[in-house]
Amino acid sequence: MSARANVKPLTHWLIYRHYSVRFSERTVNRVSGIVTTPDGPLNFWYDPIALVVHLPTQSIHINEYGWEIDPPTTES
Repeated sequence: MSARANVKPLTHWLIYRHYSVRFSERTVNRVSGIVTTPDGPLNFWYDPIALVVHLPTQSIHINEYGWEIDPPTTES
């Protein structure tokens, strides 16, 4: 049995937005597929380690509960 990513945060985010999803790939480091939004389907990929949902026009950072958060900042 191969290891797979924890998609619970992603699933919560999808539920909060009332989106449906179809997964095409699910590995430890990457989840991808199509989300169906009110405006139509969008390809996406999800980084389960960084908790970032990548859509065609934006990247959305979420927390472990699926809530959208501001992207982390790096200070020098």
